[in-house]
Amino acid sequence: MQSFMENEEVLYNSAETSPNPTPNSDNLTHDLGDDWIPECDIEKKPIVGQLFPDIDTAFNFYYHYGSTCGFVSRRSTERKNKQNKITRKYFVCSRAGLPEDDKSEDQSIKKRKTTSAKCDCPAKLILASNGNGGFYVKEFTEYHNHSFAGKGTMQFLRCSRSLTEFHKRFIIDAAKLNIRATRAHAIFKSMIGSYENVGATVVDFKKISRDIKEYIGKHDADILIQKFKDIQASSDNNFRFEYKTDENNHLTQLFWADGVGRRNFEVFGDVISFDATYRTNKYGMVFIPFIGIDNHWKSVTFAAALLEKEDADNYKWACESFKKIFGSSVKCIVTDQDPAMKIAIEECFPGVKHRLCMWHIMKKFPSKLGTLFCAESPFMDKLNNFVWSDHSSTNEFEAGWNDVVSEFGLSDNTWLKEMYSLRSYWVPAFFNDEPMVGLIRTTSRSESSNFYFNHFVQKGDTLSEFYLCFHSAIEKQRNNKGLLNHKDDLMPIPKNKKKIEKDAAEIYTKTMFYKIQEQITASCGDIVMEDMSVVDGVKSLKLKDPFLKNKIFEVNFNLSTHDIDCSCNLYTRVGYLCSHSFLCLSLSGISFIPRQYVNNRWLKRAEERFSTLVLSDVAELNPEEDAKRKKTRDCWFEFQGCISDASGDIEHIDFIHKSLNVVRKHIKNSSNLGDSAPKHNSIGDFIGLQVVDEVTILPPNQSNNKGCRKRIIGAAEKSLGGKKRHKRKCRKCNEFAFHESRNCTGDS
Repeated sequence: MQSFMENEEVLYNSAETSPNPTPNSDNLTHDLGDDWIPECDIEKKPIVGQLFPDIDTAFNFYYHYGSTCGFVSRRSTERKNKQNKITRKYFVCSRAGLPEDDKSEDQSIKKRKTTSAKCDCPAKLILASNGNGGFYVKEFTEYHNHSFAGKGTMQFLRCSRSLTEFHKRFIIDAAKLNIRATRAHAIFKSMIGSYENVGATVVDFKKISRDIKEYIGKHDADILIQKFKDIQASSDNNFRFEYKTDENNHLTQLFWADGVGRRNFEVFGDVISFDATYRTNKYGMVFIPFIGIDNHWKSVTFAAALLEKEDADNYKWACESFKKIFGSSVKCIVTDQDPAMKIAIEECFPGVKHRLCMWHIMKKFPSKLGTLFCAESPFMDKLNNFVWSDHSSTNEFEAGWNDVVSEFGLSDNTWLKEMYSLRSYWVPAFFNDEPMVGLIRTTSRSESSNFYFNHFVQKGDTLSEFYLCFHSAIEKQRNNKGLLNHKDDLMPIPKNKKKIEKDAAEIYTKTMFYKIQEQITASCGDIVMEDMSVVDGVKSLKLKDPFLKNKIFEVNFNLSTHDIDCSCNLYTRVGYLCSHSFLCLSLSGISFIPRQYVNNRWLKRAEERFSTLVLSDVAELNPEEDAKRKKTRDCWFEFQGCISDASGDIEHIDFIHKSLNVVRKHIKNSSNLGDSAPKHNSIGDFIGLQVVDEVTILPPNQSNNKGCRKRIIGAAEKSLGGKKRHKRKCRKCNEFAFHESRNCTGDS
């Protein structure tokens, strides 16, 4: 035999007895051997006469032989006797046979460029029955007519690619965090160390997502509804959901809220905001999370809905479902200018204040009045002084608006007239005396939450995948809240060394304490007392606040009941006292916050202390699967601990490796599952339910909402490049402006 390809990981030799002897030419790249024999340890190579107890054992032996030497084997034909028992079995190289010819006669059709691995390789292993139920090697053709995979290419062979349960669990868990196959493969490579050790390609990773979608198929809506029923029955008895189907039994609307969300709403649901978001599922359904503010001034999700369309009927159904599950204790609802939402809220919540998002309206000014006009003129600055002010009266706003509009000649602008007619829905001056309405003035909370959820979901997700990704997002949100609750146990350091500040630190969450601390610090600043009087046990102060444009505020304090009222209405709007009230308390010798002004929603662990909803211990839907998952986690941590304890000692690492080999052999010998479990096992674990044969609820029809299509970028956004426009220095007039030297109108 003559050796070839010495640079490969495995040596390949030419067979002396082959029908096409290897040429003895120096031009090896031209006449690279016609016949190849792989070299490996003799105990790994089949020999004629070798006995095997069954066909599977024989194939595994030949398959492992091929994977060691750099080729892939496969099962081929077989012969049976009259009793239908196998008497002869053929195993061949995966490159055996000839490539199929293209039989298409239409040459005008553009065809894909394809390749074939088949090259009529003669290598084979023939088994024959020994008459006792076993088999022996009757014939072994060792030589091949092609080269073998070596270092750098071995990992691409089918025999080197196998998705284990660890691979599948990693891919599925990554998908819950919106880490898709390509990124998951790159992360896995970083964990393992090299692509050769991953054990699968990116395409193999992508096939898991394909398998999940195929497994779900037409059962998508059924799976999700059944999952909700199981959660309600066994895991969370406070879980509630509503759904609706059309006349053809396709799912059209879905609303759900778990026990934690319902408990949070009971304490923090005085003001809510909701806004539609798109591109979250393959059906184009509109996703609507219902958002509030918790005691850490963070967004908290109460419930969520999926709607087929964003019209009035769908929003009415969502509002009615919200009322059915939560009641109608909400004080204010903030939305954008969607007319369908407005119709639904007026009909379903007739006594609830409905506010429009200020941010959405103010964002429209450049597109309605002109981008350059709003950027270069002082119009927006002057108008903002009246629009965003919390301390302007309705008369002051109306006078200021009319003055600014008249100054710039916009009195006849149709859109401005429309916004002015809606002023009571979006301008703070018209609702700054209503309880807790100041918590959410814009839907930026919903915009932020929509942006947050979009990090977890993708437009190609099924409903089942979407819900699990949504659940992962909620778990992260609640974990962050748990961290803030933990930090509340730490006492913040007072800044002003006042007893009332220490009192606030003991009862409020840390986030809210810092807001109140700002008010206490401001009360020690430059506020000027214009007048003070005491009549019938009520102390009255007139204070000029330099931080609020020297506006005069009146504070009345009952010396006996400690009732306090300030004309700035900060407590009414957001639920904690203002700097003017703290100054009055300080002048009256009060060193604690009157408890009638301590709002429960801002206190530490408020949802646990003030909610009447009793949450049961959340149980797993599948206790056996949960126990297996915990044991797997413990094994992983134990293994990591062993590696850590080895501290790079080669003898210790070698001992761990040998011990693991012994354990793995023991598991293989005692397990009946074989080398791999059924493909759908991991998919069933991912869904949480096994698919049933009968379909009771069909998946939603494909919707055509505005988020389903590619967004059209407006001229204003194009001109700004999606960024806020900044002034820059003109080289001609040497001034900072929105022009440059090419279009400067000033003198040089």
